[in-house]
Amino acid sequence: MPLRLPAVARAALCLSLVAVTGACEEKRLVQLDVDGFRQDVFEQEAASKLDLLWVVDNSGSMAPHQARLAAGLRRFMTLLDRGLVDYRIAVATSDALADGGQFHGAPAIVTPRLADPVAAFQRNVQVGTDGTGHEEAFEAARLAIEREQIRAAEAFERQAECQAACADNACRQACESAHEPEFMRPSAHLHLIFVSDEDEQSVGELRFFQRFFETSLGVGNEDSVRVATLCGEVPTSTCARAPGVRFRALVDAMDGIAAPICDDNFETHLEAIALDAAGLRRKFTLSNKADPATLSIEIAYRCDSEEAHIGTCQERHDDCAGQAPSTLGIRCVPPADAENGWTFEERANAILFHGDALPGLRARVIASYHVHESALSPR
Repeated sequence: MPLRLPAVARAALCLSLVAVTGACEEKRLVQLDVDGFRQDVFEQEAASKLDLLWVVDNSGSMAPHQARLAAGLRRFMTLLDRGLVDYRIAVATSDALADGGQFHGAPAIVTPRLADPVAAFQRNVQVGTDGTGHEEAFEAARLAIEREQIRAAEAFERQAECQAACADNACRQACESAHEPEFMRPSAHLHLIFVSDEDEQSVGELRFFQRFFETSLGVGNEDSVRVATLCGEVPTSTCARAPGVRFRALVDAMDGIAAPICDDNFETHLEAIALDAAGLRRKFTLSNKADPATLSIEIAYRCDSEEAHIGTCQERHDDCAGQAPSTLGIRCVPPADAENGWTFEERANAILFHGDALPGLRARVIASYHVHESALSPR
């Protein structure tokens, strides 16, 4: 049977958490080891701010792909919400010559503050099919980023002018909020997603675009820029007009995510892209080899967690009455299930969460188990 956490161990865990959370920034917060009983505690983290630029092919063959993309976006947005991500989402077309990287749609930038951000995003990605068949997605992204960098610089100038008249921090913070850039925010991560059934055809070496994208948030911030693509498979595509050789090369060079545009359903691929963009982890590696028969998983959520941000629970216990909002008073036992629960990858010695069981931001994943006999030191 899965291991149930004894009350004494729970108390020890609380004491251990107090001791270590302020002392280090390890993702695995606690390892409790008592007579072969092991407990690992992980904290779910995510990017707090995220700017996403989608460049979508608007040539004549893209209508069915755009429709599938729009249909799969609800799950994508759900994962951003579960990560409590402050996002800005913009869409440009691959017709760099005609559209110049301008953002498509109204509103042109989708934010969590919209009444229905999912519907707005779904409208914006359906960019039409009257564009050129000469897809210059990288150039369109470059033009969009360059333009937004200029707009961001202008916003900072307005911030500085506003703050020059301030006498206190409250005023300065108000100026910062009032004149924050709409896109290419300095504190935000940047994620670029290219969607096309043709290969990329921008003039210029791949290395030029790679370096431009990597340094678009400034030299030294390369890790804050990510890329992904939905494109034709390489070397041979089953449905696309051409393999996405350059798209795949850029993604490989920047350690991003590539998915086939020929699939009938994009939801799984968009989920992977959302997790990569938001930084939410679905895989947690244990500190010691676990005996699978004794493994049990519990997720602790803060008392101020919204229902939409709490994963699927087989059992749930709420102890939030009279507690502070930040108290981890919601205890969720997710099902052992490969669809909306968790599984154990024995070869990797890791817990893998699936579907709606994914832990939300600031949740704590508590894995309790006995160490496998093969990993125990002989006494």
